Order: sequence, then structure tokens, then C-alpha cells
Amino acid sequence: MRVLLNDEDGQAIPVEYILIFTISMIFLGLMTLTFNSVVDSSSRQAIYIELTDTGNLISSAITNSYLTTPVDGANSISLDVPAEIAGTGYFVEISDDDPFEVGNKVLKLTSMQKSVTAYVPLNSVDALIEINGSASSASGKILIVSNTSEITISQG
Repeated sequence: MRVLLNDEDGQAIPVEYILIFTISMIFLGLMTLTFNSVVDSSSRQAIYIELTDTGNLISSAITNSYLTTPVDGANSISLDVPAEIAGTGYFVEISDDDPFEVGNKVLKLTSMQKSVTAYVPLNSVDALIEINGSASSASGKILIVSNTSEITISQG
């Protein structure tokens, strides 16, 4: 047995270097993939939080417009919103796809490139009021028009 351990005739130094290099490259590749998934997850979370903050801003403007609408007229508010979130534009639309409670309208904000979607409920608006419309963040402004029976959002 000791003869086999001390026998160096069958070893090739370049094969050892190739094996070490291959194992190192596999390890480096796995570490890169792991790091990339952590960074992508953090990026999506940051976009989701910013979309939710922007949705809350728009939702409060819709509520203010609804509450200050005159009985026999219309009310309009032009709202400044960020043109980009994390370097990408987004869409704002009124949707019936409420993940919180069936039957309520929500603001649905969708990022263009990362396909992140945030929902913000419109709880403080009467269910009998018709809410509709959509807008893009391209101009940085959203127009909210309301009367006693309808609220519409559009590109500002």
C-alpha cells in the first residue's frame, strides 16, 4: 500500500491544474448566480415599494377630488408623479382585480421593464361612484376629473 502512495509515475501536473481550474470556475459560476438572484430580488422589492408609494399618492388625490367635488359641477386635479421608477416607466390603471377584497376597485401600477405590479385599494370612494381610466408615467402628470357620479384618471 505504501508503494502506491509514493509512486509518482502516474501523476500528470497539467491534469491537476485543469481539475482545480474547472472546480474553481464552477464554484465562481454558482456564486455569481446566487449573487445575481439576491440583487434582482432586492431590485424588485425596491420597485414594488416605490410603486406602492406612488399609488398611495394618486389614491389620496382621487379621494381629495372625490371629497371636494361640488354638487352641480366637476373638479379636476393635475398631479405630478415621478416619470420613472428605478429607471423604467410605469402604467397606472383602475382595475377590478382586487387581491385584497372582491368587488372593490384598485389602482394597478405596473412597471414596464421589470414586470412588477403593485395594487393600491381605493377604499375611501363610494362604491356607487364609477371610477375608470388609465395613464402612463411618460409625461410626469396625471389628470383626475371627478363629478358626482364618475371619477376619471387620464394622461395629464
